[in-house]
Amino acid sequence: MTSQFHIVSRTALMAAGIAALLLAAPVAEAQGSRFSERVTAAQPEPGASAWDKGMTSRLRLVSADTGALPAAGEDVLRAGIEIALDPKWKTYWSTPGDTGIAPMFSFARSTNVASVDVSYPMPQRFDLPGDISFGYETQVVFPVSVIPQVPGEAVTLVADVVYGACEELCIPVEATAELAFPAVSGAPGPFADLLARWRAQVPADHGARLDAVTPVMYDGAAYLEVQVTGPSRLVNPVLIAEPTGGEGRIYLGTPERIHEADRATFTFPVKTRRTHAGLEAGVEFAFTFADEGAGSDTLWAQQFKYHLEPQADTDKSSAY
Repeated sequence: MTSQFHIVSRTALMAAGIAALLLAAPVAEAQGSRFSERVTAAQPEPGASAWDKGMTSRLRLVSADTGALPAAGEDVLRAGIEIALDPKWKTYWSTPGDTGIAPMFSFARSTNVASVDVSYPMPQRFDLPGDISFGYETQVVFPVSVIPQVPGEAVTLVADVVYGACEELCIPVEATAELAFPAVSGAPGPFADLLARWRAQVPADHGARLDAVTPVMYDGAAYLEVQVTGPSRLVNPVLIAEPTGGEGRIYLGTPERIHEADRATFTFPVKTRRTHAGLEAGVEFAFTFADEGAGSDTLWAQQFKYHLEPQADTDKSSAY
């Protein structure tokens, strides 16, 4: 999953981010004129910006190369936005879930930058009573692809970011990181492996299949059954199902899962807001399917878009 950013107003982004963060509950009270105490490291590591530190988290930019422009024949700079968090604290995916806070990025203050793509690695699922969210504990690196405005000239990437650092409370964090890419050739830097590991967890085409999406009824309750096939034998398959493009009328709970060899079936309980039509009215979905190895490391992830057609049969005794 990626998002492309062109020139975005930093003031508008921060204002929108602040409003979104203040609407999230529960939220810690802002301290002073900033949302978090910030302490900037004096000596950043080669290939990285200084850390912008908050009370329970910190953010920086890192480069796949030692601050260098792309090699001859290439036109994209590879970098990453790294967020490190205190133990038990987490931050969120592009679709945060019930009460999470999606990160917001602006690169408007960068120099010689035409556009920036930010990718989102496969997140963890956090299940609490009445609260399902998606995000990252301890650390996340959002891979970044930068296209220079004028190839071959120096680039300065400035990331202004609003994100949430959350445990029992969510602390709004406003952070800035700056990293220069001089107009010289370079070699892979100390962060090349780190960026490669996180980029490998971004949803991409791995040959997995979305086999069937079926609304069903069990004991008078509505469920959504999703059948998927992986590119190889599955270790610990996971599936995120997001109703998209609607008005929040469909809520999917924690799924039950069965899997054997390369196939898996996920059955999600479905709840519908009062006075709204349910699955029978048709729903757009984004499904993110992944397999996890030991330690919950994502081995691969793939995303599918799916349109569930309106159901002609509304008899709820067995299926829609």
